[in-house]
Amino acid sequence: MPRTKLKVGDVVEVIHYTPAYYPPGVKDKLGTEALFQAMLGKRYRIAGFDEYGHIELRPTRTDWVWIHAQDLKLISGKSKGRKRLRPRGSKSK
Repeated sequence: MPRTKLKVGDVVEVIHYTPAYYPPGVKDKLGTEALFQAMLGKRYRIAGFDEYGHIELRPTRTDWVWIHAQDLKLISGKSKGRKRLRPRGSKSK
């Protein structure tokens, strides 16, 4: 799957997710569905990408989520920061 225009550090909003399919008799014991539902409409910074092109988000300190790019909307690109015209500590003439 080709990489998208999204980059690590970009801020995205979760606009959709595809509910997981569980075989008969299997329940969502870890709260995955609740976590994804809670993420809808919220903004996160992209933490990385996996080998399949899924985007890694960290909604909490202990949770990692991989999601499809089409389920996200780019809010702002990674800040490149301010360029320094002269090194710190040097005095202007």
